Amino acid sequence: MSAFRRIRFATTATALVFGTSLGLPAAAASGTVTASSDASNCTINNVSKAADQDKLPWEIDAAGLSTLKDHNGTPLDGSGVRVAVIDTGIQAPQQLTVARGAVNNGEKGGDAADDDGHGTMVASIIAAKKSNANAMQGIAPGVTLMSYREAGCKAPDGSGNTEDAMATAIDSAVSDGADVINISQDGYAQNGHLEQAVQDAYDQGVVIVASAGNQGDRDTTDAGGADYGVNPKTYPASYPEVLAVGAVDQNGMVPTFSETGNAKVGHYIGVVAPGVQVEGLEPDDTLAVDDGTSFAAPYVAAEAALIIEEHGWADDSSPSRAYDVMKIIEATADGDGGYSDSQGWGEVNIQAALTANVGDGLVAAPGKISGLTLMEGDGPNADGKADVSVSANRTVIQPYVAAAVNEEQQHQQRWAYIALVVGLLVAVVALAGSAVARDARRRNGGSGA
Repeated sequence: MSAFRRIRFATTATALVFGTSLGLPAAAASGTVTASSDASNCTINNVSKAADQDKLPWEIDAAGLSTLKDHNGTPLDGSGVRVAVIDTGIQAPQQLTVARGAVNNGEKGGDAADDDGHGTMVASIIAAKKSNANAMQGIAPGVTLMSYREAGCKAPDGSGNTEDAMATAIDSAVSDGADVINISQDGYAQNGHLEQAVQDAYDQGVVIVASAGNQGDRDTTDAGGADYGVNPKTYPASYPEVLAVGAVDQNGMVPTFSETGNAKVGHYIGVVAPGVQVEGLEPDDTLAVDDGTSFAAPYVAAEAALIIEEHGWADDSSPSRAYDVMKIIEATADGDGGYSDSQGWGEVNIQAALTANVGDGLVAAPGKISGLTLMEGDGPNADGKADVSVSANRTVIQPYVAAAVNEEQQHQQRWAYIALVVGLLVAVVALAGSAVARDARRRNGGSGA
């Protein structure tokens, strides 16, 4: 398991909720509710600047960039793979280059603009190139980056921030040849257009990676008054053709905000990845810090791009490619083939995915891929139900679900423990000293207790 670290929480609100937000839930009726134009809802106004701009973000370091190689030892960077980011746009000219895309939210500036900042931060985790401006580098900086702006804090009323806008963006990305699509947003209402767009993308072998959402520990009510409860089912993450990604912190713990599946809404979480105190680029080319499943999704989207590059699958457009890539990611996660609602098949391990001995061919139909760990449980793409007689010799992760704690709180906790230990030591010394004094008094004829 990779080593992971600490946290903070910021909000941004749209009708379709960014996977990083605590804010407004999705619109029940697509196309009818849009985001506020108030700039205070913009991601750039709700994140902190990274304290050390010259230090590689922990989540990127955890990916092990220097070890991301194919079986021949050749470094992989996603070259030749097209990755579409459906979000608020992408704008970090020194480190992110947008090859093509579209604007589906009614904003001006083109696909390589982002007045919200969310899409830029997401894209940087996937594809940021090295720069002297800061230490940021994406996990797959060689990919061809595509930007589809369908959300944003300043989108005009009646434009963007809806399931229909997202569906249109997916259709455009597939038409433009995307191999991987990252969607760091979620809604809570079923939408036929969105469902069909996802199905069409999968049928053409496109891997869709989506954030699970951040309503895991709070009630969700949409703008129309509909109450979806705590930890509701999210779309498009819960569609079977999508790889849904939850968040973990630097210690591999799932924060309570990260949404999970269950018997009622379905077991749809595929894997978990870094989503706590994650750093990424903002449009001014500086590093910002934020939390959310929004930033876990691009970590996995980058992994998907590297797998496609390694196996030479960039030109394949069969459903088998999408299935195989998801299967490799899930089977090589650290759950060792066991499933849990909060962690899915476990925390992703990019290096393990790239060294899995699965050959270069695609499976003819969904099923077990030779060379991969047998996946048993209720999760997506499972090889079968969990069988105690089969899995008794395997330790299945039982995740500790913890609320995210900020750095100041952790310092306070640490000093509280230190004070407790020191207090105990002082008490022991005092007791020992009292005993010595008492014995001395007794030897001298005193009347000690």
